[in-house]
Amino acid sequence: MEVIGVAFHWTPARQAQWQGWADQLGAELTLLHTHPDRQEHPYFVGNDYFEFGAYARAFEHARTSGPFVVVNDTLLDRHAHGLWSWWLRRRAPDLKTPGVDSYPAPWERPPEIPDPYASSWIFYLPSQTDLSAFSAAVRRTLEPVASAKVENSDAVATPVPSPAYEAFLRRWLYHPVPGVGYQGPRSPADLARKRQTIIWEHALSRELQSLGFLRPFQGWEYRFIRLVDRILRRLQTVRRGRAHG
Repeated sequence: MEVIGVAFHWTPARQAQWQGWADQLGAELTLLHTHPDRQEHPYFVGNDYFEFGAYARAFEHARTSGPFVVVNDTLLDRHAHGLWSWWLRRRAPDLKTPGVDSYPAPWERPPEIPDPYASSWIFYLPSQTDLSAFSAAVRRTLEPVASAKVENSDAVATPVPSPAYEAFLRRWLYHPVPGVGYQGPRSPADLARKRQTIIWEHALSRELQSLGFLRPFQGWEYRFIRLVDRILRRLQTVRRGRAHG
């Protein structure tokens, strides 16, 4: 098994956390760096497309025949990573097809969001063929933005969102209830970045669906870990609120 991690925030301590998680899985670790401070690192992949740019290049940096766990560094900050490593190691012999952490489509049921859709922080790919197809799907997801960058244009040719999708995006980004929807930094730049990444998440889910890769993880152990993840995020939200209160 090989962990292909995507690191924006990097310190020697974070490197040790990544290595420890890979060791728990009995896996090789390949860490792709996106922060500009890491430009001299041989596995620096840039941050033009945030974690999605690293996903697009995961196949070219793979060093084993798989299986692969492609995961970004929210693993260490927002998820019960010890439980995830336990579950993946326990279930890996039975995971013969690609798998994703998933969510049901929102109640607005916009056509842009498959039901379920993939949460874009972790992906399980059993083989090099699967990893190659995954990276290609990410590149297709990013093509409109990449083309605009090449042409030095600010006009990105993306479909006009349906009214239901626009309603979902606004509700998710600006939800009035604490602990619901997006809970991260709220500067205009942060909100624009998050809007773009959630649009990419749904577009990638459509690509994965067309490949037959949109296969949610299953089982009561997985559902329990998801519950623990949710509790951890709620606690983090409470702590942030107290710190700024």
